[in-house]
Amino acid sequence: MSTSKKWLGFVTVVGLVAIGISVNLRAHLDEATPVVAAPLGLAAPGRVEPYGEEREVGARAPGLLIAVHVDENDRVEAGQVLAEVDRSELEAERLAALATIALREAERTRLVNGARSQERQAAKARLSAAEAGLALARKEHGRVAPLATDGVLTAADLDRAVERLESATAQTSEAAKQLALIEASARRDDVLIADAQIAVAQTRLRTIDAMLEKTYVRAPVAGTVLRRHRRQGEIVGTVPPTTLFVIGDLSKRMIRAEIDELDVARIHEGDRVEVVADAYPGERFGGKVTRVAQRVGGKTVTTERPQERQDRKVLDALVELDPGSELPVGLRVDVFVVPRAASETGVVTSTM
Repeated sequence: MSTSKKWLGFVTVVGLVAIGISVNLRAHLDEATPVVAAPLGLAAPGRVEPYGEEREVGARAPGLLIAVHVDENDRVEAGQVLAEVDRSELEAERLAALATIALREAERTRLVNGARSQERQAAKARLSAAEAGLALARKEHGRVAPLATDGVLTAADLDRAVERLESATAQTSEAAKQLALIEASARRDDVLIADAQIAVAQTRLRTIDAMLEKTYVRAPVAGTVLRRHRRQGEIVGTVPPTTLFVIGDLSKRMIRAEIDELDVARIHEGDRVEVVADAYPGERFGGKVTRVAQRVGGKTVTTERPQERQDRKVLDALVELDPGSELPVGLRVDVFVVPRAASETGVVTSTM
């Protein structure tokens, strides 16, 4: 065979291989992206998310759900009560804590203010009566003692007079101490003890209030209720936590695209993208890459296509869709990065 014939055969084989590769590539792209227009540049699977990602909301206190105030698709504000857990026992404890505080405060007030005026007057009257009895006992002792010395009265008479004098003296001393105690101001250490008792009771009340607040399930952010998992009358727990609602901000739609590890150098923040979805044949939705992750990880978005490899590592890229692109949250889509030259000139060049 001549050299020219060999080259002709070689060129023919190469041509046939190139045609086969082109046909197979076109068939692959048609199967992977069922849209009218040809895909653009780098391609990656993705999933639609709400702005700021989805928030799973659970109860902070275990118990019975006594109220559920919202349903799916309801708009909620940050801090709004979404559901309530039974708190009857905590409310009873709160009443007891309030009563304890009132008791401790009353005890301190009486300690600081001292006895009432009626008690002061009664103490003074007891002291006056004791002093009068003491004076009488002294006079009697003064009469009996000389007579007992002269033998007119017996020693027993003198002993009785001495006993009455000592008893009157003791009663007068006790009455004087009681009056001084009533009229004295509160001791500093007693006041400090009373203040500490009040502080302990108030701390208990604050603890109960914090536990009561946990029975209210509140929205962490403003958004829309995407899922409601529990109804009134069901039991919820905290270990493990029970998810009650899924909330997302639908003011914007985001897409979390998964870039193959071989293509991570081809994606950048600010890149323009076009998004297609099987549910919207023939339509394209514009967007922009707002964040590119710094860590490669496993795939979470699957296309369920036969040629897809599950063992590949991917890099997350967050895409913000243009206003008006209200794709359903959770929808699987395909993201195509617009080549920079095309995005800068406004001319899109097909890769097919």
